[in-house]
Amino acid sequence: MSTPSPPNRLPAISIELFGVPRLIAGRPRVIATGLTLGELAVDLLRREPALTAGVLDPATGWPLPGYHFVVDERFTRDPALPLHEGSAVLLVASAAGG
Repeated sequence: MSTPSPPNRLPAISIELFGVPRLIAGRPRVIATGLTLGELAVDLLRREPALTAGVLDPATGWPLPGYHFVVDERFTRDPALPLHEGSAVLLVASAAGG
């Protein structure tokens, strides 16, 4: 039986990077926090600023056109999408799944 996260703690979520995002970051994943996908994107930008080189908007952290998040096996560009500890998040190029 797992213990839920305290309400004042943001969930830590592993974001898998594929294709160009992985090449730019130089690593396969980044741990970031957020209650929504938009919050997670902002924290991803803070933790991996190199991704502003054509993948993330430098002002918002949101993926530029041509990139998508995949959350729990569903492509999405919804910044209001709620996340939880254990959410499976990928950042991929739209073409050929990354």
